[in-house]
Amino acid sequence: MQENYYKPIKLAENTFHIYEPGNVYTTLIIGEEKALLIDTGYGFGDLAGFVRTLTDKPLEVVLTHGHTDHCGGNSQFPMVYMNMMDVPTYLWYEATQKTLIVEKFKRDRAAAGLPDVWPEDFDQEKWSAQHTRHFEPLKNGQIFDLGGRKEEIFFMPGHTVGSVVVFDHETGLLFSGDNISDSLWIMFDTSARLSEYVEHLMDIKLLPIQGIVAAHRGIIFPISIMSDLLRTISCINPETDRTFTHPRTGQKALKHREECRAVEDIKYIYVVYDKDKIE
Repeated sequence: MQENYYKPIKLAENTFHIYEPGNVYTTLIIGEEKALLIDTGYGFGDLAGFVRTLTDKPLEVVLTHGHTDHCGGNSQFPMVYMNMMDVPTYLWYEATQKTLIVEKFKRDRAAAGLPDVWPEDFDQEKWSAQHTRHFEPLKNGQIFDLGGRKEEIFFMPGHTVGSVVVFDHETGLLFSGDNISDSLWIMFDTSARLSEYVEHLMDIKLLPIQGIVAAHRGIIFPISIMSDLLRTISCINPETDRTFTHPRTGQKALKHREECRAVEDIKYIYVVYDKDKIE
């Protein structure tokens, strides 16, 4: 394993947000008896080996959704938990997107004069051929008791129909995947409707949340990020919002932005959406 490829940020005691080049994070929560890993990232490096430098406790793995940047490292673990509603999303990405992801990284990094995003020993063919060894179905409200701290699963259709968030009862941190952040993409065929997302977000707001940790940011968002998202969604206008083109697939959508009030260093909140998925 390339030294210093993965970089952990300590969010709280025994809680690590692990950065993987390519701008994605996995999160490790360590209890007295067990540990929980949220997402497996791209899996370009030896994530399983790195996790073992942080804990030797028995490990459970939970996926927030089925996109490759969150579950590309699944093969490094004997079993992963996922909402089965996202299996079709996972399978489509496995079948169609892995080569495109690698080629886009090569193209973008070369154009920017940057080194490869993966470790020196990365084997593209081997990575592309790896698949999840076993999926275990997640249940809404399922609790992972790690010993001294409990992690609760909440189904939250939005970014994908099978997206979930994880609430840590000890710290009050909510681990949101791609479902709560300064940008929200509900543009895919496998995304939920915006109206359904809003209903679930209103329910999530009732939890005693102290902060929100997203999968593409190395910060803890204040809970007011949820109000920013709701305000931005309420302002979308398919007649005037700009056209957005997905940089890898070419899929078209609309993009709306509003001022971000929750975090001083973040200027805007973005919602990328399919106009046919509003109601």
